Amino acid sequence: MKPDNEGMTMKTYAIAGAFAAATLLSACATTAPTESQIASCRQMESDMGVADRHDHSEMKGQGRNPMNLSHDRCRQILRSSK
Repeated sequence: MKPDNEGMTMKTYAIAGAFAAATLLSACATTAPTESQIASCRQMESDMGVADRHDHSEMKGQGRNPMNLSHDRCRQILRSSK
């Protein structure tokens, strides 16, 4: 038999991990973009645009994929650099 507190420990780790990820991502959004990031976003915009992408994982509650996160960040960078 498993001890009852094992499930609670995993839940605690999951919550702590989600909090750490949110904290790190929020720090990225509050730092000023570098010239190379701005140039990279402008290049991406000229190559394929920065429109919202269709993501079934997000619709199913599985979170955002890295491509959508980078597009969001580039839209944010391009708005602030104009």
